[in-house]
Amino acid sequence: MDLGSKDLISNLPDALVCHILSFLTTKDAALTSVLAQRWRNLLAFVPNLDLDNSIYDLPKMGRRRRIHLRQSFKLFMDRVLALQGNAPLNKFSLKCKIGSDPSRVNGWILKVLERGLVELDLYIISEYKYPLPPEVLMSKTLVRLKVAGTDEFTIDVGEVSLPKLKTLHMDDVTFGDESGAAFAKLVSGCHALEELVMVKLLWDHWDSCSVSSSTLKRVTVCSEKISAEENPKSVSFDTPKLAYLEYTDTVAVQYPKANFESLVEASIGIRMTPDQVFDARDLVNRHYGYDLNMVGDASDFLMGISNVKTLYLSSEALEVLIFCCKAIPVFNNLTHLTIETDQDVDWESMPNLLKSCPVLETLVFEGLHYGDTNQCFDDEYRFKETNKCYEKGADRCVCKPWHGTPSWLSSMPVKILKVLKFGEITNYKDDMDKQTDLIRHFLETMPNLEQVVLYYDTPIDGDLSIVSTEFQMLEKVASTKCKIQVISDDISFSSTVRSSSSSYGLAFIKNTFPV
Repeated sequence: MDLGSKDLISNLPDALVCHILSFLTTKDAALTSVLAQRWRNLLAFVPNLDLDNSIYDLPKMGRRRRIHLRQSFKLFMDRVLALQGNAPLNKFSLKCKIGSDPSRVNGWILKVLERGLVELDLYIISEYKYPLPPEVLMSKTLVRLKVAGTDEFTIDVGEVSLPKLKTLHMDDVTFGDESGAAFAKLVSGCHALEELVMVKLLWDHWDSCSVSSSTLKRVTVCSEKISAEENPKSVSFDTPKLAYLEYTDTVAVQYPKANFESLVEASIGIRMTPDQVFDARDLVNRHYGYDLNMVGDASDFLMGISNVKTLYLSSEALEVLIFCCKAIPVFNNLTHLTIETDQDVDWESMPNLLKSCPVLETLVFEGLHYGDTNQCFDDEYRFKETNKCYEKGADRCVCKPWHGTPSWLSSMPVKILKVLKFGEITNYKDDMDKQTDLIRHFLETMPNLEQVVLYYDTPIDGDLSIVSTEFQMLEKVASTKCKIQVISDDISFSSTVRSSSSSYGLAFIKNTFPV
């Protein structure tokens, strides 16, 4: 169909054009008013407003220029709201840097709330204390509320009634009442809440923190590592309908309640404070064992999430399992486990963890790094105390990242083993041979493996012919039912290499990535 130079957009109904404009920033939508007379007043009916005055705060502009642009923004904002009048508004997004007087900004917020607002997204930057207008917490129409900014952005919780709110997102804000009671009151006033996100929320100095809701389905808690100087005293979760949990925080002294009856997936990044990590690793490095007085106990929390089906554990959480956990519970439903590894973190908790996963089908490692707690020593006594494993016909020692004989591997039900960032070398402690030896050990010891996928992090100066030979050697120790796959963005092999010991062969795939 030859449309020539027809203006198809201008022929669309006003409602559809306004819907298209709602995907633009308000500034760009306003610019369309100069196209023609028909476009002049369409901004009045756009259901979404997206405004950002932080772009006018660049130091290179100069102080006078910045002041002029901020004033222009205020006038523009006033005109937009006046033009729209009381027309229904779906979403209001405002990113704004304000001075000591927030009255004008608050006026905008109150104005849009009166128009049946459904979604409010505020990012307030202030050098002075800025309290959220209390009317926001009394909205009968809000479905999604996101507040973010700096720690000067505070929420003073008085009356709370948010009957339709389903998503509450708080990023780097503080509560006027620092006891934790204000936060609990806020959540209890959201009777339809399904998703709760708390980022950079400092609650380690609260007397207690309780997340209690019968409607929540998703919870994300992410605190900054740099701010964690002490352990939260008490953290409770009473969320019987929760399906997804992301919890990254310093381990609490106690978890009086951990109710996760419906949990399906969890990402856990609990950690010790920096001082506790230093003391714990110092004991290990001096070979004094692992008898560290626990300053936090994650046992009850882990018991609460033990019915999960998919679990991600950070490398720091592995240390918590050693020093801050009396017993690792049995994960009877866990079929997919992902473990982040780190060159400074011991795998001492790995055997007990994996033995507690009786139906595990897929095991994923993010890297194959681990702390050198089982180093080779010249001292004869220390040599006997470490776990040594010499390759047949070789003089070198192959150290394993655990103590004792790993017989527990032979009873593991894992069918799929994946290694992300395989071959990644982060410092002098890392060694490609060490990682390859570990994969070989898995292949020799885990009888139920059916698929091993290595997402190879190709070194810039790597010799691919040597790498190919190493991977083919791995295939020779695998069982006949196990297929090994190497995936990389740089490896140039595309053929399948077969050996007499396997009917599947070793596949090299180029330019494919994990999903």
